Amino acid sequence: MSVSVQDIVAAQAHIGTLKNEAHPKTSKYWSEVTNGLVVINPEVIAEQLENAKKKVAEAKAAGKEILVVCEKKMYASELEALAEKAGVSFLNYKVSGGFLTNFDTYKKRIDSINEMVKFMDSEAYTSLTKKEQLVYKRNFDRANKVYKGVTKLKKRPELVIIVDGNMLSTLIDEVENLKGKLEAIVVAGTNFSRYWPEDEIVTTNINSYQALDFVLKTILL
Repeated sequence: MSVSVQDIVAAQAHIGTLKNEAHPKTSKYWSEVTNGLVVINPEVIAEQLENAKKKVAEAKAAGKEILVVCEKKMYASELEALAEKAGVSFLNYKVSGGFLTNFDTYKKRIDSINEMVKFMDSEAYTSLTKKEQLVYKRNFDRANKVYKGVTKLKKRPELVIIVDGNMLSTLIDEVENLKGKLEAIVVAGTNFSRYWPEDEIVTTNINSYQALDFVLKTILL
């Protein structure tokens, strides 16, 4: 089902940043400035969402690894549930530097977490003292808090959806360094300061739970 302008407005996904916080590079997506607040053209958002939906659908059909990255605390638990429903991987707590460019190293950490899960289901774990079990579980919880959403990744993600391009600027740098090796969709506000291909960006309200939920569900489901 196509995205409607009415749905975008109802979700307040067309509300941008304050004019003095907005970046001129995003001005082509604006429809107006009202009371010092940028209003994004909802027809532009609709087109961008359709492009993003198509990219995700094509990646899923091709069996590609898809990763959604969002460090916004207001959407952390919701992203976990949405990613599971959509069948994609996610990082919702902390993005470690070099996760994409140095993925082989992080893959070893991910594999170790999966091994820890197997060990905790084994008789060897139950034979440990309660104190030893507690220490082991504490170490597992610490690592799993960061990487639980990527434990099913078998290789470096081939499509990365980045929520808030300014907040995840370092990750954007990694994507640019890997140009040609992976695709990316950037979900950004009107304060996004980089040039980005128009069919690989969604310019929207990233500071509203309602708008973010609408955008990500539209793209992923």
